[in-house]
Amino acid sequence: MAKKIVTDGTLFMALEVGAVWPEQLNDLKNTEANIQAVVQANGETAEHFAGRTLERWYRLLDSTSPPHRFMLGARANPDPCVVAARKRIALGVFESDVQPGVSELILWSADASSGEDQGRLLELAGTLVETHAGSDRSVRVLFGSSSPSLLLKGHRARTHEFPAA
Repeated sequence: MAKKIVTDGTLFMALEVGAVWPEQLNDLKNTEANIQAVVQANGETAEHFAGRTLERWYRLLDSTSPPHRFMLGARANPDPCVVAARKRIALGVFESDVQPGVSELILWSADASSGEDQGRLLELAGTLVETHAGSDRSVRVLFGSSSPSLLLKGHRARTHEFPAA
């Protein structure tokens, strides 16, 4: 049996329909990482998905293993309803009371290859940073087909970081 690697905290993921599951997360099966995920179902509205995501997030905050990191897996989609739902999710997560110093929000898209697609996520990150300037939370925006490097060392992704302070 493989030795388990202990990790701290809970990673909570919300994946929009069509978003790519970070394949390197499969490597976490040999760890004691606590990963919770909500995946948007085909045909589920963006607004309903946002509500389900936040409901689960708030429940986890009251659990014995509250999340220390939130990752929104997005796909390139200019639909105003999707953009509004992302903002609702991100603001709901970012405005939650969490343990100080351990809160990170990651916006990640494997297929946001155009400047316009990337710009939507960067704009959302900018809104979060501006709204919560001076807090100890961080926002990260990642693009590319690799798993976010902060989850597993040694994998590459194009990273844009926006510290909230």
